[in-house]
Amino acid sequence: MNTITNRQMVFILFLTLTSITIVTIPKDMAEAAGVGNWIPLMLMAVLFGVLVTVIVRLQKAFPGKALYDYSRELVGKAGCYVISMFYVLYFLTVNVYLANSMAGMLKANFLFETPHWAFIAVGIPVFGYLAYHGPATVARIFELYGVIFLIGMLVVHVNMLIQGDLVNIRPLVVPSEIGRALGAMDKTIIAFLGIEVLTVMPFAKGRKKAPRVAFLTLIAVGMIYVMVVETSIMMVGLHEIKYYEYPLLAAIRQVELENIEFLRRVDILYLTIGLMGIFAGISVVYLALVEYAVKLLPRASRLAIVIAAGILVFILGLLGFGIPDFDEMIVNVITYSGLAAAGLIPIILLIVAKGKKRA
Repeated sequence: MNTITNRQMVFILFLTLTSITIVTIPKDMAEAAGVGNWIPLMLMAVLFGVLVTVIVRLQKAFPGKALYDYSRELVGKAGCYVISMFYVLYFLTVNVYLANSMAGMLKANFLFETPHWAFIAVGIPVFGYLAYHGPATVARIFELYGVIFLIGMLVVHVNMLIQGDLVNIRPLVVPSEIGRALGAMDKTIIAFLGIEVLTVMPFAKGRKKAPRVAFLTLIAVGMIYVMVVETSIMMVGLHEIKYYEYPLLAAIRQVELENIEFLRRVDILYLTIGLMGIFAGISVVYLALVEYAVKLLPRASRLAIVIAAGILVFILGLLGFGIPDFDEMIVNVITYSGLAAAGLIPIILLIVAKGKKRA
């Protein structure tokens, strides 16, 4: 059956949200919020927890259908076409951003002599293979790999918590800095974007607990972000961490697992487990792009759409490397368009659905 379970939904959200952002978020939050970084992270987790329940309620209301299918019933064929085109362009932009971020991180930290295009060229066949097999296959893979990724993350960060210096994160609350922390909330938006991939994940009939499970998953993701930021600052220092482009990797390199001889280089653990997490996160966004494109182009074969999407991501990714401040520009685009994709559109559709139900 081409539907997802609550457990699969949990791991889809977890891996999609934490794939790339987790590497850079310690620097972003240290710069924007200082020691009060946990405040905007948890507040945004609650806000996106509410938004994800809106998406899940929509999916529940139309079992076995994706947003494209039930939007035709709610806003008509023309409205459905406009919404779906928006999601195609949005997910294409996110794919380009994630592919470029992956290439930049690998080149800067592990494979220094490899050109950027090679990373994208190797990654796209993997993303395309998973997208070709549809939501149910991706959900089953996420369910398996999510456990491995979570265990690996906890092992690393528990050791960072033990070995780090608590002085670096004290005090947790500085009354005079609360305004600064609240002002940093806009910097946390991109860390929680990704819930919109659920719009292509059909739900089975029932699933009464799905909205609650989705909300608690976002709260848990917020707590994971707090753990990552705080343990990274404990290892590197609040002021020093601002100078690292990939602060999580710099912090992980200082961790020593003395009782595990073959894991003395903990960053190698991240290169294996973490890289698979990045591939998983990008794959589900690639899947979302393909799903909307397939619905908009019913006469085209799924394989042709998967290949065409890969070519577009590759070309646009290469163009992005040649544009100054490309990352900053595309992050701004994704942040604001993501609020529409994850919040505004689902809220409008839910209101219309409730209105039609009462009528």
